Amino acid sequence: MKYVILGNGPAGISALKAIREVDRTGDITVVSPERWRFYSKILLTYWIAGKVRFPSLFLVGEDFYEQNGAKTLFGVAATHIDPEGRVVELSNRQKLMYDKLLLAMGSSPQVPDVCGVRLPGVYYLRTFDDAERIAQAVSFARRVVVIGGGLVSLKAAEGLLARGLEVWMAVSSRRLLSQVTAPEDAAPVLKVFQGTPGLHILLGCDVTRIEGNGRVESVILSTGQNIDCEMVVVGKGVIPNLLCTRGTGIATGRGVIVNELMETNMPGVYAAGDLAEGFDIARGAVALNALWCSAVWQGRVAGYNMAGLRVTYPGDVGMNTVTFGGACVAAIGRTRPEEGDEVHTLAGAKGGDEGDYARLVFRGSRLTGAVLVGRYVRTAGVLRSLIARRVDVSRIKDDLARGKMSYPATLRRVASLGASWVF
Repeated sequence: MKYVILGNGPAGISALKAIREVDRTGDITVVSPERWRFYSKILLTYWIAGKVRFPSLFLVGEDFYEQNGAKTLFGVAATHIDPEGRVVELSNRQKLMYDKLLLAMGSSPQVPDVCGVRLPGVYYLRTFDDAERIAQAVSFARRVVVIGGGLVSLKAAEGLLARGLEVWMAVSSRRLLSQVTAPEDAAPVLKVFQGTPGLHILLGCDVTRIEGNGRVESVILSTGQNIDCEMVVVGKGVIPNLLCTRGTGIATGRGVIVNELMETNMPGVYAAGDLAEGFDIARGAVALNALWCSAVWQGRVAGYNMAGLRVTYPGDVGMNTVTFGGACVAAIGRTRPEEGDEVHTLAGAKGGDEGDYARLVFRGSRLTGAVLVGRYVRTAGVLRSLIARRVDVSRIKDDLARGKMSYPATLRRVASLGASWVF
């Protein structure tokens, strides 16, 4: 059996491990446009900040692939797939035959339609090579403009602040983390980041132009403001890497469409991770959940099925968390209320401070989403489990709405209902 895995991230590596649990002798090839062995992208901003050393980025040893009997083609990208001939064409003109193929190429940063976005001094943060370029640029920069107010933008800002730069954030939305929060969360979320020395947050404005004579020198905002800077970091979301699937017949929507086995519509072709449209339990529909934990789970399910062991993916619940200094924000499940939802908001936690905040979204007897700030973030795992396991919380809803959400307390309440459910 010949397995080809396109991608060397959490989905691809999890698939590799799962295949090897079932098939000890099959031929496995891992293809990646990056030149590095499997590493943590989550730690890149900590490496930029100087808080994590280079060797600590890597999640597997140098002999990992050899130990698992896998060949590697690093620094090479897939350019086209022929599902009928079961062939993958690579950027080095090589062709790989396969019996089972996994699409786990992840996603890439969105490039905004802004004049000057191609100037030297404009950076993105998705790979180690991106982080390395940013780290090198820091040495001659004094001020940086970060475009966007999402997770990547906020963590990039934190890393750059740690290196002594003055950071200006230009956020088109009227709130930070707008993709995973609702308008009513704007003030408590903003409070987490406001007042940070060296950080300037500009909401409701866009960068309309990046200017410079051969290199970034300033940005112009939609408000007319001109900000002098030596660097621009773009964090305007990501798009799935689907280029090699075009014209192949592989069904796609926003990402690659898969079933509960992580199979595509083409025989022998599977997909997992950032580019796969997996089932989202909170939404009750398929969605792109560009999350590390989802990628691991989907990759594992795909690997088992590729090797002949039937395993289904029941779906997952999106959970985004961001730490900034000593504070934390978490958004879980479906956070934007819909008609018929019941919403409970809490401000201040027992033993906490006025910055603590929670907003819970219920649909009938089920919890479907939550936004948590400060000490309430400690309950994120409990709430995510309630959503993922579709627990009937009707008899403990009032307790949850009053902030009684700790692991021991919630476990006791669920057990008291006679449910055979554990976290």
